[in-house]
Amino acid sequence: MQLARVNVEKCAGHEKCHARKVCPTKAIVQLDPGETAMVLSDLCQGCGDCVDACPGKAIELRQS
Repeated sequence: MQLARVNVEKCAGHEKCHARKVCPTKAIVQLDPGETAMVLSDLCQGCGDCVDACPGKAIELRQS
C-alpha cells in the first residue's frame, strides 16, 4: 500500500494548505497555521489527491 509523505525541506507550510483541503480522509494536518504539514498514516488511504494539490511538490506517495 502507498501512503503520502511530506518532504519537510520542500513544505512551505502555507496557512491555506491546498493538500490539507483536498484530502478526503483529513489525513493531512498542520498543528498550527503556517507550520509544516504532516500526514497521519493511520488515516491516509494513498489516493494521491494531496500530491496533485501541493504547489510545492512536497508530498509524494511511498510504499508503506
